Amino acid sequence: MDAIIIIIAFLAILIPFIIAKLYWWVAFWIAIVSVLGIFELASYIKDRKTISQKFWIWRKTAKTWQKLAILGGMVGFWVYLLIHLFFE
Repeated sequence: MDAIIIIIAFLAILIPFIIAKLYWWVAFWIAIVSVLGIFELASYIKDRKTISQKFWIWRKTAKTWQKLAILGGMVGFWVYLLIHLFFE
């Protein structure tokens, strides 16, 4: 099921850039997804758990401030990227 969701999410970000003919961005997103896939696969081969599964396990025992720090960093990154692209 996770694979289907990832494919849908990937297409959701990729297709608009294809329609807009922003091919450098298309290549960028393909590279990002490829690197993520390589890390997921390598982690699964080594430990029989993907990096996502390892994160979910970590999340159950992590301190609240650690989880909030990661969440804040990720939200901050995406908000900055959107502001940078649409309002610069």
